[in-house]
Amino acid sequence: MRFRKIYGESKTDVCPFCGERAITSNHQGVPVCMAHKQEELSNLKCVCGSWLDLKIGKYGPFFTCLNCGIVSYKKGLSINGYPLRSIDSL
Repeated sequence: MRFRKIYGESKTDVCPFCGERAITSNHQGVPVCMAHKQEELSNLKCVCGSWLDLKIGKYGPFFTCLNCGIVSYKKGLSINGYPLRSIDSL
């Protein structure tokens, strides 16, 4: 069964730093807003305490952990506190 596409109901990306609508990508390939185009995701930890590596795949960004394996982008951000704070604000 096919459903009719309705304008405005498609997926919209959200900036991981402020929660605004993401309209561009930074140099890592993560969708961000224009205000955070120069920011980067770094020093993110997994539940097990290991570091998360950011990867870009066919369906968008995701994280990998040495112990846990593949961790979804949304789960990785929620573990580290969403929205993330920039380095300058610390």
